[in-house]
Amino acid sequence: MKRSGTVFMLLLVLSIATYAGAAGSEYDVAITISPFRLFNPELFLTGELRLAPKLSMAAMLGAGSVTEEDKAHSIAEAASQLRYYLIGSFRHGMMVGADAGYVGAGGGQLPGAAMYLVGLHAGGFIGYKVTMKKGFTAEAQIGPVYVWGKTKDTSELQTLINFNVGWSFKK
Repeated sequence: MKRSGTVFMLLLVLSIATYAGAAGSEYDVAITISPFRLFNPELFLTGELRLAPKLSMAAMLGAGSVTEEDKAHSIAEAASQLRYYLIGSFRHGMMVGADAGYVGAGGGQLPGAAMYLVGLHAGGFIGYKVTMKKGFTAEAQIGPVYVWGKTKDTSELQTLINFNVGWSFKK
């Protein structure tokens, strides 16, 4: 837990240090991680590719564990997003989009409240992304998603919340 806190603080300091107006160059690719998921611990990576000035596609992969009832259970995630920058562009702007993916658990199902995480999900979101002059990138998203769990009891409407930090590059 100390390591993930250190990584988050380092990224925060780098973001403040590199903020210099972000004018000029366009980026084509962004690679980010979700620092808050490291507390689970789960490594959650997102790769975003700019398709047009206001359109991009993202792929997400996650792997780690969730502790429930004092026992760690492995989880794996795969998802994708289609993003449209309503205001701004790939480098800096407000996005709307669609999200679809799957969360799987080692052993098939998680006990307790964590069982609502497992299954297919799909929904929409609204978010904002900022890319600094040197490429440091931060983004946040929120929106409704529906999760189809393994049983009818575990299918429900949930809230997608993402906060990612990383770097953007030119192709």
